[in-house]
Amino acid sequence: MKAQFTEQLGQLEKLVIEMGSVVESQVNNVVTALLTHNSELAQTVIKQDETVDALEMQIDEAVLNLLALHQPVAMDLRDIIGISKINGDLERIGDHALNIAQSVLVINERNYRGIHAQISKMADITREMLKDAIDSFIHKDADQAIAVCRRDDTIDDINKFMFADVLAGMIKDPQSIPISMEIIRISKNFERMADLCTNIAEDVVFIRNAKSIKHQKELLQPK
Repeated sequence: MKAQFTEQLGQLEKLVIEMGSVVESQVNNVVTALLTHNSELAQTVIKQDETVDALEMQIDEAVLNLLALHQPVAMDLRDIIGISKINGDLERIGDHALNIAQSVLVINERNYRGIHAQISKMADITREMLKDAIDSFIHKDADQAIAVCRRDDTIDDINKFMFADVLAGMIKDPQSIPISMEIIRISKNFERMADLCTNIAEDVVFIRNAKSIKHQKELLQPK
């Protein structure tokens, strides 16, 4: 029975890794679509969300089956709980990528070609956080996961700066309001993505070390 559980848990982890790969592709595509004003690629991101949603439901079903059939405890239960939470966070990252893709389409329809330098910086940091969060899950690397968490404050700071800067621009030039609102939406969606990457990393630490680091900033300080 234990061997069967181990095999099914391994299959579940592979599904999560597959989902992570699709979401990572989705995020990379939306960043490229944003920076290159590529509407076709933005449409691809929107279509990819269907794959992500299907994988989320498949993983949810597999989690329920494992819980019902094997009634795991201790470390095994911790693995499944962590995987279930990561599954939900990956799906929401995909939703935020879709939101950004929709904003890209709006911006491109208005023939706007200016991209705020801080948006580009946010995009790069966020997709690095996602890649490292997924890698930390694959390798069960708590140190790599903690390093992901440490980068979240940088994204929060950029998002606050972006809001203030774009708001000031709207006050000076009311005609810029429609585009500026999309820029703010994009910035907020990257900020939420980074929060979700942090959640994934925290869950990896929980799986690996049986320790919750949520709301414990002192544990994120370099030693």
